[in-house]
Amino acid sequence: MKVLYLFDGSAFLYRNFFALPPLSTSSGFPTGAIYGFLRSILSILKTEKPSYMAIAFDLPAPTQRKLTYSEYKSKRPPTPDPLKVQIPVIKELSSLLGIKLVEMPGYEADDLIAYLTKLALERGFNVKIYSPDKDVLQLVEDKKVIVINPVLNEVFDEEKVKEKFGVGPKQLADYLALVGDKTDNIEGIKGVGPKTAINILKKYVSVENILSRWDEFEKAFPQADREKLKLAYSLVELKPPEHLEVELEDLKLKSPTIDALKKKLEELEMKSILKELDKVFGQKSLF
Repeated sequence: MKVLYLFDGSAFLYRNFFALPPLSTSSGFPTGAIYGFLRSILSILKTEKPSYMAIAFDLPAPTQRKLTYSEYKSKRPPTPDPLKVQIPVIKELSSLLGIKLVEMPGYEADDLIAYLTKLALERGFNVKIYSPDKDVLQLVEDKKVIVINPVLNEVFDEEKVKEKFGVGPKQLADYLALVGDKTDNIEGIKGVGPKTAINILKKYVSVENILSRWDEFEKAFPQADREKLKLAYSLVELKPPEHLEVELEDLKLKSPTIDALKKKLEELEMKSILKELDKVFGQKSLF
């Protein structure tokens, strides 16, 4: 069975930056996020030996969600400058490793991952997604799509999603719309916590059904706001683009540009990563 490996570059970088101690070159250029990112990517290349792989990134342009709701993610601090300067370097190194980068104005990395997952399933592939972002758990499908959180080293299949949230992947967007998501500044229904949301979904199954039976629902939850619930659902639901100029064969790993990679890593003073590079690409069977 062919497997497509997808990596949420933006979500991982952001969390990695704050989780790891700050590192820098002797000249003061920050390298902590680059180091953590490369360690994870090289680990996947070494242990999984993928043939198809892509890394999805957010772009600075306003997303569809931000244009719909100006307060979306507004409580998050701006991207720190020491992280900003590392992003182009990470993209350069990923390309030198032969990995396809996928990005599109107006769309977040998890939306692009949703598109690529659908494309892969249609072509008979299984999918492994590496992301610390809970939104991509909506894509989990037993025996076909799993999500690995590379920060916590957790593997999510359908059972694990249900164990964590009390609902399966197909109801996760409904659940998040009901309880809200403080990380993204999405307001749920006041007074509805995880247990209540699970019970609501046992009865109504989906936000769509709640909206179609609003009069009945409002009697039980008079504090609920119909328009806010619709908005919350539209913000948490993954929205893959209608079309992306990418085919599966574009995601086939290319041979790494070893000399350029080594030169860049030497500039970044990453001796341990250079050693890891030799271990990974010393395996002739990798590609």
